[in-house]
Amino acid sequence: MSYRENKNWVNMLAAILVPAIYFFFIFKDSPQADLKSDELLQFWGKQMMVYILVAIGIRIGIEILYAIVYAAITRESIPKTDERDKLIELKSKNISQVIFIFGIIAGMGSLALEMSVNTFFISFLVGGIIAELVENTVQLVYYKRGF
Repeated sequence: MSYRENKNWVNMLAAILVPAIYFFFIFKDSPQADLKSDELLQFWGKQMMVYILVAIGIRIGIEILYAIVYAAITRESIPKTDERDKLIELKSKNISQVIFIFGIIAGMGSLALEMSVNTFFISFLVGGIIAELVENTVQLVYYKRGF
């Protein structure tokens, strides 16, 4: 497999593991069960801000570690990004943004149907994870197809 295909597989694995591990530790004690709506919004706001920082840091670390391991194993330098790679990335990002918007709309719909605030944020998170998985899957398909 090429560098870009392997990188997509690593990104897909990270897209699943990082939020799963983070929210497992956050929700194992289920602190939000007895909170009022304003406290619940504050809880989710704090958790999302911390998650964003943690996820960015971990993802940057994974990118650097992957580049080092790839270079060490293959004894090749990391390939430069060309126009084809940029086009594939652009097309896959467009598709993932549409899916992410549907996740936000699903969350808004859950609020409109008077479901809990938890449902909104879970829809928001799941939409983001699915969007990232779809983005990497589309990139894999384009690279395999030789686009």
